[in-house]
Amino acid sequence: MQKWLRTLDNNKYKDKRRNIEDEFENWNGRWMPDRPNDPKPPPKVFPKNQQQYEYESITELSHKMYWPGRWIPDRPDNPKPSPKVFPKNQQQHEYESITDHEYKSIEEFPHEMYMGRVSPECDDAKTNLTIDWDHTPSEYTCYDHTIMPSKITARIYCENIPKMYKAAHKCMNQRIEYNDNIPLYGPHRPLWPVYGEYKYLPKQRWLHSLEHGAIVMLYHPCANPLEVERLKNLVSKCLWRHIITPYNYLEEERPLALLSWGCKLTMSYVNPTVVERFIQKKALQGPEKIIDDGQFQDGLMSRSNIVTDEADTVLCPNM
Repeated sequence: MQKWLRTLDNNKYKDKRRNIEDEFENWNGRWMPDRPNDPKPPPKVFPKNQQQYEYESITELSHKMYWPGRWIPDRPDNPKPSPKVFPKNQQQHEYESITDHEYKSIEEFPHEMYMGRVSPECDDAKTNLTIDWDHTPSEYTCYDHTIMPSKITARIYCENIPKMYKAAHKCMNQRIEYNDNIPLYGPHRPLWPVYGEYKYLPKQRWLHSLEHGAIVMLYHPCANPLEVERLKNLVSKCLWRHIITPYNYLEEERPLALLSWGCKLTMSYVNPTVVERFIQKKALQGPEKIIDDGQFQDGLMSRSNIVTDEADTVLCPNM
């Protein structure tokens, strides 16, 4: 009995399996990846031109390939173009290190920007002078009490100016502002002042004197007159290249000052030894070694006298 039942079950299983195989044979859909028991298809063969594009490197395209569009950056088989050559004036603008503002000035005044050249379009030491000083007497007049000297020690301060720094020359159509009340370097006017004493001389002018190695003496309008005269006397006997002018931005604590390119000595009273030592160490240290006198004379009261020679070969010779 059991044997007969087992035979019956096997026949039912065979019928079910046959039905499944018939369903596979009658399946009209897509086989993924392939239909079972199908023979393996032959390898796909591309046309010759398609094979070339399929396997060749894009940088080794055939000369028969034609592309009418634009190549970026260049067509592979194109010869290397010759180097670009700029006109002489364009080469100068291309490689010089200048700011956009200075470049605009050079375009407007290509020749007048040179130092020391008198030009009404840029700087002739006469035109538009009020941009630096409107000739108000407040710059050289004392409206308060006289500052009495104290025993406070003198102070020396120096800036660390980069060796490659080059101060710009600004025409009189451009206003020059400084971050410090007493600038020790920076842009200035193309024409520098005549050496000597002034009723008042704007900083935009005497900065150019510092650049040439001169010593600039500043004194507060309310400084003690005796101390002012003592300092004037020392400076005028030390070197020819000096500027003397009042300056009301000095502190009352130290109302007297000597300036060189990048350095300043401020003091309450005059110590001849300190003054002489500062001049001997700091004078003639400007980046431009020019001994010629200047062209600017507005406010000039008296010219300085030559001490040893125009080059100030010996500083403070009689002290």
